[in-house]
Amino acid sequence: MNYLKWLGTELRSINTAGGIMLAFIVGVQLAFYLSAPITGLSTITLVATLVGSACTVYMMIGKPINGWLGLISAIGFIYINWSAGHFASVLDQLVFITLIDIPLILTWKTWGHKVKNGVKFLSKKGWILTLASMLILWYPVMLIYSQLGDTNPLWDSIVLIIGATASLYVFKGYGDSYSLWLLSDGVNIMLWLSAAVIGYSASSLPMLLTMAFYLATALYGRFFSIWRGKK
Repeated sequence: MNYLKWLGTELRSINTAGGIMLAFIVGVQLAFYLSAPITGLSTITLVATLVGSACTVYMMIGKPINGWLGLISAIGFIYINWSAGHFASVLDQLVFITLIDIPLILTWKTWGHKVKNGVKFLSKKGWILTLASMLILWYPVMLIYSQLGDTNPLWDSIVLIIGATASLYVFKGYGDSYSLWLLSDGVNIMLWLSAAVIGYSASSLPMLLTMAFYLATALYGRFFSIWRGKK
């Protein structure tokens, strides 16, 4: 009962900015859903994108409720990316579940303490090593997923590399993760923009909008949320 009460409190804690952003994304995604043929894939896409958008909104205001929201949306995104042939993004979602969603669910009472006690930040050397490592990994990971039949290995491989790195930094309590989410969202936009142009996924437009929404919440989180402060 304490856990259910806590869930209700967390859900009601959304601020004005988050509420406006969620209202917008719900309206547009419903318009996409109702204006196209309704299928199993489109229904899963609607649910995953709406729950995923809620997840990022609660994440940007530092609420660990996003563990459950993230888990639900990640399962949907795994199905969507698998259907689109984005196999690297499937692994990216599994990393997200392992390093963020499950720890948030299991440590619902204490997870936020890493923020209250002061988040960590990378040094200049840390950033150089991080960016260099991601660039070095890009080409071999792209080759691997090309061999596996990924429909868009160029963008999909870097989605995995940046997303997995960002998930790892969230797990370790680094506020720098928002800068990596910005990079990840930008690359995801390119991935789903390519899917829309080439036309190999029926979920491309809703996913493209979702990634743009993620970019907006990452910008808010990077510059205005609790993660930005060092207190």
